[in-house]
Amino acid sequence: MSKEIKDMNSTIADRETSGAVKNAHRKLKYGSMSLVVLALVIVAVVLINIMAGYMAKRTPMKIDLTQDKRYELSDETIDYLKNKLDKEVNILVTCPKENFAAIGYQMEQYYYQQSYGQYKLDCPFDMIPVILDKYTMYANQGEGKINVSYVDLNKNPDATKKYAKNYSGDFEAESIIVSSGDRVRVISQADVYSMITFDQSNKSTPSMVFAGESKITSEIMNVTDAHPVKVAFASTLNGQPIYNEVFESTYGCVSGLRDQLLTKNGYICTEIDLASDDLSPDDYDMIVLPMPNVDFDKAIIEKLSDFLYNSEDYGKNLLYIPDFTTTGLSNIDEFLADWSIEVTNDLVADQEKYMQDNSGYPLYNVLSKPVSSDEYTGFKDGAQFVSPYTCQLKALTKNSEAVTQSVIQSYDSAVSTDTDGNQADAGVMDLGIVSKKETAVGTSIYTSHVFVLGSAISTSSSILAQTRLYDNTSILLKILNTMTGKDDGVIISDKALQTATIAPSASQAKVLKNVVIWIIPAIVVLIGGYVLLRRKNK
Repeated sequence: MSKEIKDMNSTIADRETSGAVKNAHRKLKYGSMSLVVLALVIVAVVLINIMAGYMAKRTPMKIDLTQDKRYELSDETIDYLKNKLDKEVNILVTCPKENFAAIGYQMEQYYYQQSYGQYKLDCPFDMIPVILDKYTMYANQGEGKINVSYVDLNKNPDATKKYAKNYSGDFEAESIIVSSGDRVRVISQADVYSMITFDQSNKSTPSMVFAGESKITSEIMNVTDAHPVKVAFASTLNGQPIYNEVFESTYGCVSGLRDQLLTKNGYICTEIDLASDDLSPDDYDMIVLPMPNVDFDKAIIEKLSDFLYNSEDYGKNLLYIPDFTTTGLSNIDEFLADWSIEVTNDLVADQEKYMQDNSGYPLYNVLSKPVSSDEYTGFKDGAQFVSPYTCQLKALTKNSEAVTQSVIQSYDSAVSTDTDGNQADAGVMDLGIVSKKETAVGTSIYTSHVFVLGSAISTSSSILAQTRLYDNTSILLKILNTMTGKDDGVIISDKALQTATIAPSASQAKVLKNVVIWIIPAIVVLIGGYVLLRRKNK
């Protein structure tokens, strides 16, 4: 009996051992599978995030659902970044990303108080870091490269030291430094704050526009331009301003021409005294004479002529803009006549084509148009040039050496009146003329140009800024770029910002990004771990 009991106990023990082994094997099998599945999930999540991060640098991974497409770049900028940029550009923002949301709130409160609580305007400055990311992404699709980084200048004041040797100004917080090689440009704090500003084209309801893209794109082009045009900007004569300072303070024509048109678009302007400073052809490519209210003596006229003549090498340029309130500039008139151009004292008006404003003299705010030719082409269809208080220009035929080309004309509804108020002419009139003289050396032809623009106010800051209404900026740049041989720039209109939007803000988008990249994968890992523990305990 005892033997049978022993055999029975042995059998039971064997069965229990076999069952335990099977259970252990089953737990090992399923536990190992769980570990493999969990590992695969983790690897897949990591790989997806790595691939998404790589693709995001080259291909749009975000869909801009805003009505105003505020988070997207213009077609002009995208084309430049993908097809024309061929250098590496570094962009350093001298504040943390989070500061832009604070700037937006600050500006919204400012405008709210200025309107005495009547308007609450949308100032989404937190869109700027998103826009900068787009610059990086599109540049990486071409031959160039853009690197964007952020630094808190208050905590790390030495971060800008490496730029100091190539930039003479000061660096301040909440500015943007754009550099390529030894070329450095700075978008100041004031310019950053003005990236979102009032829509001047909307006269009925106050609204905002984003003007930042034009600033950023222009500065990128400035630091990568291999052949910048150097301009001698005549601001004084024997220490005195050559233009009427009261007129300038009212309209900002000189500052608009120098800062908003020339400097902003890659021309390197140096202010000079026309009497005391040299006009070496080795130092400058163009001279600008803005609205002189005094005549030049013979020595100054000879100085200008020698610059343009350039020891028979030509290749130089001059932009002259008359002041319609100044007469009796006989030496300047003689100099222009040598280039077959006459500036009359007659003002052009138009009863049909004019810009309505609060000046009280709308008929003199003439709407004009660019004139295409074999040399001056590429103007936008239907482009309009505003010529407030413009002098009528005339092409002279007595000098066969100079060849003139009208580049801006009035419509045929225009009339001109002389200083006595009598009608002088009617019909199409010249408001902008380019004259050129050429010399041939072998098979090469070298040309010098003189461009006379009839309206001083056409270069005022307020008009040049209204790229959504008028085409003064693009037309003048096209003419000047053609004269100087400079590559065409990119003219970007301000983007109207609409209050109603269905897309998240930049801060909300950041939260969603963190949810997709970190929270969802973490939940997957936790679920996998829970499943693994449950299987091990079975």
